[in-house]
Amino acid sequence: MKNSSSSALHWTWKISAHNLIIRFAEPHRVLSWASLGADAKRAETIVNHQVKPHDRNAVERPRQYLTRLANLLRLKPGTVVAMMTAADVRKTAYAEARRGRLVVGAWCTAGCSNALRIGDPATEFTHYGTINLAVVINQRLSGAAMAEALTMATEARVVAVQEAGIMSTRSRRLATGTGTDCIVVASPSSGRPQKYCGKHTLLGELIGKATLRSCARALRTRVSPNTRS
Repeated sequence: MKNSSSSALHWTWKISAHNLIIRFAEPHRVLSWASLGADAKRAETIVNHQVKPHDRNAVERPRQYLTRLANLLRLKPGTVVAMMTAADVRKTAYAEARRGRLVVGAWCTAGCSNALRIGDPATEFTHYGTINLAVVINQRLSGAAMAEALTMATEARVVAVQEAGIMSTRSRRLATGTGTDCIVVASPSSGRPQKYCGKHTLLGELIGKATLRSCARALRTRVSPNTRS
């Protein structure tokens, strides 16, 4: 397990057998559209699982596939939020931003063969390549702040993708992400909630910094910063 010596952190994490596994010291509130656990209010674990390209079982039955994975990992499926990626999870990029006792951790895996720009014409899914992000805050957030944190993380991903010069496979304009990106935001269930985390707040600053750093590092393992194709 990897963690920090700081008692302010609520998580540990490891990479093992094609899985990034983030565990919480207590159940966390989560917000995401992950294939498993998107409708969960609380979770004990986040998993980013590496699948083989063109694995039809994973693509066609993602919830069932990830439920079986959770059981294999000896985790209770109802307490797990799980994403899938074809990117190499061994290249997961972790970044941390902190000020005082406030800490934000962000993990990113990146593949860009499915890069698209927001507003591109809808296309059939044919390319594997996704940017998966997990962002964890060590203080409780209100429901509104959770939604705002998801927005902050999304904005940071867009900046990282555009600064890397990644182009849409459809429109050949600067991409804003891929067609299959996933983001999970989590914060503790206990404690006094932070009501806001926009760009005028310290929390918003830390979410932006941690997410941008992790996403930029992950993208550098996939493309040259000067590449625009």
